[in-house]
Amino acid sequence: MFFRRSKSKLRKAIFITITVLIAIGLVIPLAALFQKQPSDGGAQKSGTTRSTPQERLAGLEAEAAKAPENTAVLMELADAYIYAGKPDRALKTYEQALAVDPGYSDARYMIAYVYYNTNENDQAIAKLQELIEKDPNYAEAHLLYGYVLGNEKKDYVGGIQELERFIALAKEGPETEKVKLIIDEWKAKQE
Repeated sequence: MFFRRSKSKLRKAIFITITVLIAIGLVIPLAALFQKQPSDGGAQKSGTTRSTPQERLAGLEAEAAKAPENTAVLMELADAYIYAGKPDRALKTYEQALAVDPGYSDARYMIAYVYYNTNENDQAIAKLQELIEKDPNYAEAHLLYGYVLGNEKKDYVGGIQELERFIALAKEGPETEKVKLIIDEWKAKQE
């Protein structure tokens, strides 16, 4: 009887030990997967540090001052202003890029996007109408215009038309599936 109990305890102890070892063997490699890796593939030089958002912004400002006609730098700087929570400076910088290249649809779109995000919907609509007039196949302009009309102005008919135009241009993808659901929702609100 004593021998059976100790054999049972021994089996239980071995089972627990093996379970713990297996768990440790699985957890350590999984933990390594989730560790933050350097974005340059591990080739970061010793002694170098990553720039802070403020340093990055200052660098872009300096670059834009040196090359005020470089629309790529201006767009990157304006994007950085958005992420820094400075929509007014972003707008001015997008406008500067648009002044350099009046046909720059991405700059016009981002101006509308900033207006939309700052609840200046009439200005967003004006910029989107300009953009669509100049570049009728700019799919994202139709998408944003549809959102502004439907969500903010409660113009579901106009919003649905713009979202349907977006779907026609974008063809397919995860965003088009979401848009189809929004269209169905807005159609139900009209009934």
